[in-house]
Amino acid sequence: MSQASLLKSGGSNKGKETLRPRLRVKLPDFDDSELIQGYSKTLIGRCMNPQRQDVKALIIIFPRIWKMENRVTGADLGLGRFQFDFDEEADIIEVLKMEPFHFDSWMVSLVRWQPEFDPFYPFEITFWVRVLQLPLASSLGGTHVA
Repeated sequence: MSQASLLKSGGSNKGKETLRPRLRVKLPDFDDSELIQGYSKTLIGRCMNPQRQDVKALIIIFPRIWKMENRVTGADLGLGRFQFDFDEEADIIEVLKMEPFHFDSWMVSLVRWQPEFDPFYPFEITFWVRVLQLPLASSLGGTHVA
């Protein structure tokens, strides 16, 4: 092998694995509507600081805070993510009214499950901000004063 061809290929091939063509895998089409329907009463959450927040403790404590110990089941999904499966839709609505959520002094994102593939999902936290002594003259047209 010439020196020029070694430079083009990145050096010697000794000890290197040769690149193989990628195989394509065709997955069969299937109706996943039942699977998606099964998650319709599920909330999925993510700890904003998974190194400091204990998900297993969160799964035990949140249903107690919500006073729904026997009506919700929690599961640790790994990487600071978790899910809660509810028996009733009304319970989900009641829990979401309690936003924002925090645990171990850090915020927690908790939203309805959606079939998304974003690696940072869920990434939203809803909370209210109260600004005191703001002059009404400085408010914009689209501002709502509660």
